[in-house]
Amino acid sequence: MSSDDESPDDASPSGIRWPKPATETLIGRALRLRCPRCGDGKMFRGMFSMNERCPNCNLRYERAPGYFLGSSYINYGLTAVAILVLYVALHYWLKLSNQQLAAPLGIFCVVFPLLFFRQARSLWLALDCRWDPALMTSDEDE
Repeated sequence: MSSDDESPDDASPSGIRWPKPATETLIGRALRLRCPRCGDGKMFRGMFSMNERCPNCNLRYERAPGYFLGSSYINYGLTAVAILVLYVALHYWLKLSNQQLAAPLGIFCVVFPLLFFRQARSLWLALDCRWDPALMTSDEDE
């Protein structure tokens, strides 16, 4: 980290204790792709590029190398549940054959995780903020 362009606490003084939001608030912020701590800063600057820190409260989004590995479990789990529901609905209620369903559900398995990538990361960070109270203090941002 260079001293000219980024200091550990650019946006907030050291030691600020942010109020711990309710779980519903954290999930709402995550689905809107906002910082789980302050609710204002955007987490992403592009489809797949994530900001390093919140521009408002300076929360470091990636806590450690490989931190967002857990978000892939969220993404995978939701994709699996969606495929199960879609398969049952389309196969048993609409009477579509497995051959008719293979291509559309295969495409869904590729496209949905790509589109849900940002929300999965955001939800992972929101869950971390829910259970790790240290993330609600600006001292952790260094």
